[in-house]
Amino acid sequence: MIKKILLLAPFALYTLIAQEISVTPEQISNWQIKTAVPQSSKLLPLGEFVAQVQTPPTLMHTISLPFEAKIQTVFATTFQEVNRSQVLAKVSGTQWIEAQHKAIADAIEFTHHQHLAHRKAMLCKEEIIPKKECVAANEELKADKIKVMASKALLKSYGADDTLIDTLFKTFTLSQNLEVKSTVEGNIIASNVTPGKSIAMSEALFVVQQKGDLWLESAIEAHRSQHLKTGQTVQINLGGRTFETTILHLSSVINPQNQTRTIRFLLPQEMNVPSGLRATIKISLMQESLKVIKESVIKEKDTPIVFVENKNGYTVVPVEILAEDETFYFLKPSPQIQTPIAVSSVAVLKNMLGSEDE
Repeated sequence: MIKKILLLAPFALYTLIAQEISVTPEQISNWQIKTAVPQSSKLLPLGEFVAQVQTPPTLMHTISLPFEAKIQTVFATTFQEVNRSQVLAKVSGTQWIEAQHKAIADAIEFTHHQHLAHRKAMLCKEEIIPKKECVAANEELKADKIKVMASKALLKSYGADDTLIDTLFKTFTLSQNLEVKSTVEGNIIASNVTPGKSIAMSEALFVVQQKGDLWLESAIEAHRSQHLKTGQTVQINLGGRTFETTILHLSSVINPQNQTRTIRFLLPQEMNVPSGLRATIKISLMQESLKVIKESVIKEKDTPIVFVENKNGYTVVPVEILAEDETFYFLKPSPQIQTPIAVSSVAVLKNMLGSEDE
């Protein structure tokens, strides 16, 4: 398992600078000292954590009605994929019928006053009636027009589409049933409809999860999150697949029970991971470092050191360990350690410093 990020005390780095060890080719051969150049790495492992896939609230859409209704027919159910404007059910209701009645009455009154205003306008033009009657007729027509617009808006809020509304105002024919349509494209994750069931006002009929990027949330130890920030790019391995993403949010409060912070990452839609999944993820920071095998690093007076090869032997160089995994240490980049270092028999070289073993 990948382990925690480590930090060094700065004052310990100066005591070992410029110490050199002279060794002969025979000693190198006898002690089987091997060297290797540290590998440059653009990733810094943060660790392995348990994470859960969450659906952002903006992708959750509840479909309901602003009136009491009775379910007549059901066309869709839980887990079904639906398209925008797809008919999910048909309902009927007293308020739906009353709203249509009122709309028809408003339309008839508007048409009547429209003809009346037109006739009076002609009479006013010929000065047969006073102009104030034409003004009054036009004001009445404006009031009726507002009523018609309000009736259309009410029908639209009930779920009627433009085609149904236009037909109602042209033919004055009532529709006994109303089609309930999906407002988004996605998957139905909850359904509360069966034929014959009565639904209260604003009671959820369907809950549709819209397609889009999800969230990946994990509780990370507070000391490991010190160098994280919102908007930072990280690399995550989930289920054997690796992708780059950003940190959306870091909780400002630490959980006092386990000293963790909740961190939320963006999970791209193309990963095709279902909401609710719990899995182990590996997180790596997009940070430059030098990767060396663990056998090449040893401690001298609590300071991690490596032995850098020179023409006469090796030079002791203190290093700063940024992170580690099962095999490697990830060191802070330094020109001093970008040349071959000893990767075996480092304990023998340490003994040549004249210090006691750990």
